[in-house]
Amino acid sequence: MNGLGLLALGFWFIPNDIATCNLRHPTPLTRYIAFCLFSGFLWLIIGGGLMLVIGAQYAGPCYDAMLHIVFVGFVMSMIFGHAPIIFPAIVQVPIAFSPTFYIHLALMHLSLLVRVAGDLFVWPVVRMWGGMLNAVAILLFLGTTGYSIWKGAKS
Repeated sequence: MNGLGLLALGFWFIPNDIATCNLRHPTPLTRYIAFCLFSGFLWLIIGGGLMLVIGAQYAGPCYDAMLHIVFVGFVMSMIFGHAPIIFPAIVQVPIAFSPTFYIHLALMHLSLLVRVAGDLFVWPVVRMWGGMLNAVAILLFLGTTGYSIWKGAKS
């Protein structure tokens, strides 16, 4: 991965993606999606900056931090944000959006910060807790999304 490329992409997304405009959208689901996407763009910038500062890594804690910043921070943010659109389209059932969706989003970002701090400061126990909470956030996302689809099917 190229740090400069990630930085450029993240900085390009912020002014050019509709997510930035939708951060204040009156529709709760649209606003949630915008928060997911915008936070993913920020993780791209953080990952790109870290890659430029630290340089190429092929193993070790810094590699782990960079890898998780991109694949958990950016990719999972994109998945969290697009799932309320994609899942209902696939299963042909409306989603019952709830503000509880912000719980797994916030937990993912906070736990990723913990994990990255554990990597960068070589705190194995902190890294472990961050990784475990990342998994909890993803499971919570799956449960919340599944429940909201089930609830949408009932209405």
